[in-house]
Amino acid sequence: MKKSLAYRADTFIRMLATSFSFIVLFFLWTTIYGQGNQIGNYSLAQIITYYVFVAIFELLIMSLDVSWGIGEEIKNGQIIGSILKPINYLKYKFAQAVGGLTYRLIIFVPPLLVAVFLLRNYLTRAESMMTYVIFAAIALVSFVLYFLIYFIAGVISFWTVDYHGPLYTFFTIVSFMQGTLLPLDLMPRWLLVVSQWSPFKFLFFVPVSFVTGRLSFDWSIILIPLIWCVGLSLLSLFLYLRGVKRYESYGI
Repeated sequence: MKKSLAYRADTFIRMLATSFSFIVLFFLWTTIYGQGNQIGNYSLAQIITYYVFVAIFELLIMSLDVSWGIGEEIKNGQIIGSILKPINYLKYKFAQAVGGLTYRLIIFVPPLLVAVFLLRNYLTRAESMMTYVIFAAIALVSFVLYFLIYFIAGVISFWTVDYHGPLYTFFTIVSFMQGTLLPLDLMPRWLLVVSQWSPFKFLFFVPVSFVTGRLSFDWSIILIPLIWCVGLSLLSLFLYLRGVKRYESYGI
């Protein structure tokens, strides 16, 4: 929580950037559909609702600061303090991420509710409140999955000279694979096939597609990302411990 408060300026910049991006896309889609065109088999309401929830996820769920923070700690030596303390580094960083999520919920939920109200005539609505309850559960799993993926991305800094380049490359690839830029079912078929074998589609595309009514509920949309979470947790611990050994070999 304290870390989020210390970076509240960055938080509001993120909000402004996300809002600006959505406004541009909103006018783009309304113009395209207003001219009688259509994007895939999405209706105007579906495509706008999709990007509303993408914006919500970007503001609340994304944990990019996790990987940047780990990379910075490794390169400037701050990680030594965590190595010498009897703490579980993975749990420690996850607690920080939960604190950040709590802060963002407090700050962003009120304006997001206002935005959804103003856009209500452009949005699709779920058939029942249970859809939103299930969506909240899926979003929670997505948050954990997001954290683990970006924790691993940060830990890779143990093996790189400069972490900025690899992380930028990773973020760009994931942006395509998770459906942030475009829904995955509007992407080339090969990308859709590749996404079926990766955890990235569960970060944005699957939960947003479910809440917008384009994907029916199936237990697999919760169980599969949970399995990924277990596997990535083990991989996270393995890579961190190997990274620490490599770090110690250079002397701390």
